[in-house]
Formats: sequence, C-alpha cells, structure tokens
Amino acid sequence: MTFPRYLLFLLSIVCLSSCDLEKTAKMKHNLPKADGKPGEVIVVMDSAQWEGEIGKRVRGVFTELTAYLPRDEPLFSLNHIKPKDFQSILKKQKNLLFVTVLGDNSKGNRKLKTYFTKESLKMIEEDSTLFMYAKKDEFAKGQEVLHLFGETEEILTNNISKNKRKLQKHFLDIEEKRFYKSLYTAKVEKGISKHIEDKLGCELKVPFGFEIALEDDNFIWLRNFSPDVDKSIFISWVDYISEEMFSLDSLLKLRTEISKPYILYKPEDPESYMLTETDNFDVFRKEINFKGLYSIQLRGLWKVNKYYMGGPFISYTMVDESTNRLYYIEAFLYSPGRAQRDYMRELDTIIKTFKVPVGPE
Repeated sequence: MTFPRYLLFLLSIVCLSSCDLEKTAKMKHNLPKADGKPGEVIVVMDSAQWEGEIGKRVRGVFTELTAYLPRDEPLFSLNHIKPKDFQSILKKQKNLLFVTVLGDNSKGNRKLKTYFTKESLKMIEEDSTLFMYAKKDEFAKGQEVLHLFGETEEILTNNISKNKRKLQKHFLDIEEKRFYKSLYTAKVEKGISKHIEDKLGCELKVPFGFEIALEDDNFIWLRNFSPDVDKSIFISWVDYISEEMFSLDSLLKLRTEISKPYILYKPEDPESYMLTETDNFDVFRKEINFKGLYSIQLRGLWKVNKYYMGGPFISYTMVDESTNRLYYIEAFLYSPGRAQRDYMRELDTIIKTFKVPVGPE
C-alpha cells in the first residue's frame, strides 16, 4: 500500500466539516474515562468467525505466550464480545479490537460494517492491502480502538498472519505509554533520581514507592517491596575494555560479578547469591539502539544458588564513551505464584528512562 493511498483511506473515514469537528471535539471532551485491566483486549466480532479460522488467527497473534517468564502468560488477555452485545460499559474498555469480514452478510458483520463510511468500504473492496486502522478515544478517554477488516475471510486471515508482529507491537506500544503515564503522573522520587545522577553520572526517573536498598561506590539497588510483589532495579558501571564485553558470556559473567556482593546476599551464608538460570532456559540477547547508543538487551530468568527463589529479569548494557564506562541496568521481579507479565512491562518502562549524559533526549 502506498502512503498517499493509505492517507486517502484514513481521510475517507475521518473526514468531517468544520462544524462536525467542533461537535466531535466537544463530544470527546465529555467522554468517560477508559477502564480495564492492563493487557486486556475486548474483541468484537461475529461469533461463528470467532470460533473459526479468523478467530484462531486472532488468538494466535494476541495470546502468543510472553517470552522469558517463569510460567505461561499470554501477551494479551482476550475477551470476545458479540457485536450485538457491544454496548454500555463495554464501550469504556481501554483496548478494543473490531474484526470485520465486509463481504459476509451475517448479522454480526452487518452490525460491524456500520462503523465504516461508504467511501472507505469502496476503497477496501478495490484494494485488498487495506486491512487495519486505529482510532483513539472513540468511546472513552484514553482508549485505543483497532479495526481489522477484509472483503473475504481468506484476505483477512492472510493479512493478520503476515502482520503478526506489527499487530502485537501496536498494543504493546500503547500499553507502555499507559504504564509511563501512570508511573510518572504520580509523585516522582526526585531525591533518589538526583542521588543516582550525582553518584553514578547517569539518569533514571524513579517513580514513587522505590527506595534505595543498598549502594556502594559504583552500585545502587532500588527496591519497591510488598509482601506479594518485590520489584527491584540495580545500576552499576565498570571500566569499558573492549567489544568482547558485549558478548552473551561476558554479560552473564558481568551480571553475576555485579550482583553477587549485594543482591540477596546473606552475611551468615556467603555462598548464597543470585545467578542466571541457564540450565533449563535460554537467555535472550538483542542488539538495540538505546537513545542513540549501541546497547544490548538481555531477557531471562534469575535464581538463587542455594534457595528456591527466582523470577524474570530484563537488562540493558551500553557505553558512555566520554567516561569510558560500561553501564549495566537491570530490573528483576520476585513474585512467586502470581502473574508477572504486567509487572515486568512496568519495570521495563522504568528502566527505559535510563540515560547517560552523551545520550540524546
């Protein structure tokens, strides 16, 4: 699909007169606040197709297992709603997914087609590459609505399969923005953030509830502890020597060297420390651009060598060339017996605020 044609398609859906725009703005101002749990998506589609191949493809995209968690958890929690039942309180949900087969004349699809203009229906019929569009705040403030559509079941299922990662990323990005807003709209621990900057020469936006659990010359451990959920972040730096430090083996060795003297260390048991689970699980390593800096992201599981403790972790490693420091920042979670997907997304959102002075905004 060329950009101009896609733009024309969007315009055919949202094109309004100046009076309509003013009316729409007023209506949006009066919308209720969106509701719903993190990671929850309401799927509005024909019941027969939900049970058929299209529903199978939709579930395959959005309920794929979240990687690098101790237990199986889907990327998103889906709830199917029949088009005729989509009303009142359901319209306030944060994430809505409409799936429409435009050439199907079932009662459900006829209802779903009322969300399209005549112009957009004609364009979809003429161009099978058009298969999705997103709208914000359609029924509630802070809401994300995604429409998936196709003239036939075959066209729609093919487009869903071909664009699996794009569709996942769409809602994952939305969820991250929501976590950021909820974390940093409330009080921020500015004193701790300033202390990190003064001590380690780097920046981190520390949300309310985190405290300094332990620190040393080039190490700080932040912790938000409750009886049910123990969320931790630690930052450290070492002298940068060579590119070999970015290899997986070197990073896992560095992770142990940094954490061993401090994290879960018991003076009465010097041989107790945190390490990386590598016997039964692989560690994910990915090269990324982190605010203009070459960085390595790691995802995996941690454990304690002598005690039955463990959980997921995510880390980023990068170099500040102005100081020749290799920075390592990690978030890890201990929450046995509980769902951990959303806590890890929250922690990842926090450590993504990390910045060294040479990094651009």
